[in-house]
Amino acid sequence: MRDYPRPLPGQPVLRLRAGVPCRWSVRTLDGRGWCPPGTPPARDLDGLPYFHGDDLVLPVPREPVQVRAARGVEHGCAETTLLPGEGETLVELAPPRLYDAAARGWYGADLHVPLNRPPRWVASAQHGEDLHVVNVPPGDGDTLARWSGRDLPWSDGAHLARVDLVHQVLGLDSWPLSTVALSELHRRGTLVCYANSCRGPAETADQLMNGGDPGFDARLAVVDAALGLVDGFPSVIGSPCAYRRLIGAGNRVAATGGRTHRLGPIGRERTYAHVEGRLTAGAYAEAVRRGRTFVTTGPFLELEVDGRGPGDTLDLAPGETVRVSARVLGDGAERVRLLTADGELASGPPGELAARLSVVWPTYVVAVAEGRGRVLAHTSPVHLDVCHRRVAREEDVTFCLRWLDLLEKQIRDRVDEDGLEVLEEARRVYQSRLR
Repeated sequence: MRDYPRPLPGQPVLRLRAGVPCRWSVRTLDGRGWCPPGTPPARDLDGLPYFHGDDLVLPVPREPVQVRAARGVEHGCAETTLLPGEGETLVELAPPRLYDAAARGWYGADLHVPLNRPPRWVASAQHGEDLHVVNVPPGDGDTLARWSGRDLPWSDGAHLARVDLVHQVLGLDSWPLSTVALSELHRRGTLVCYANSCRGPAETADQLMNGGDPGFDARLAVVDAALGLVDGFPSVIGSPCAYRRLIGAGNRVAATGGRTHRLGPIGRERTYAHVEGRLTAGAYAEAVRRGRTFVTTGPFLELEVDGRGPGDTLDLAPGETVRVSARVLGDGAERVRLLTADGELASGPPGELAARLSVVWPTYVVAVAEGRGRVLAHTSPVHLDVCHRRVAREEDVTFCLRWLDLLEKQIRDRVDEDGLEVLEEARRVYQSRLR
């Protein structure tokens, strides 16, 4: 992208206005990008140049330019092509709203937005993407001490930014983080989630462990989930099968988003949580902790089982029947699926999908929306216990035990006896669920 410090004599200038902060892309027909003076160049997943703000002025060449305004996953795009005239040309575009999650009590977050850009850029991006919540890892102790327990200065009633909302576990490179440390984080109200998914196929535990990056993926989740030390697992990009194995083995872990900031604008993958009342850091964290979440790269996905939503538990008698429904709003979804621990219950085109389920043994229900490319949404489960027993499907527990065995082989040389005892404690938990 070009970045002109000031317009050249006689150079056309565009004034971009939407009435709200947006993500703007301005490019000539040959693909060159243009941005306001002083704006760091960036490109999104489609290769389009972008910057954030409203009522912005930027110099452009005297040739046709394409202008696009977008505003995150809850909005569509508005665009036009024009030939700038002399002086200033006003361009007014308003991205259409596809759905309003906050009006339904759902607030979307990017849980890992490192300050590899200036705070001013993060603030502009959060508002320009209409992203309700961002978690910014502090980077150093001074930043944490200064802002711990406080909203960052660009927060307002609809947008919340914090440095201590979530502790992101990065993988083997952070092993071992002691159970005492994780328990202390929970005591302070901090969510503990994994930052990255397990890349590659995961039809078997061997596939899961042989793919991805051991230093930074979520392969340690099989331990932390069993011991109740982690709140969220990055289920959407790369790991939905691994996530469903974990919950099928009896772990109560929320579906949360992973780290995607390197792949495009912040908020590309969002963790929506259903918050009761006003949006605050504590209310959002509590909603995630209770599993009232879905993760999406675009579509809004609702799930109900007899009127209950993700994170809820129904305790049933053997043979009881429940009504299950899912609804999808927004763009990109091509198929909706209802899944239980035993596989697919129903599937169909986007819109509303309903089915009835006779519950014989403990299980769960999740909804998944799928589309082209990276379009995907995945809910946390509604848990269906039977006679106070939670799901612990033998196939999933066995999968997790194999996962543990492979993990132990991989890390035995890098941990002490205390670390190996943690592995053994998790193994005992899974073995107890086979009885």
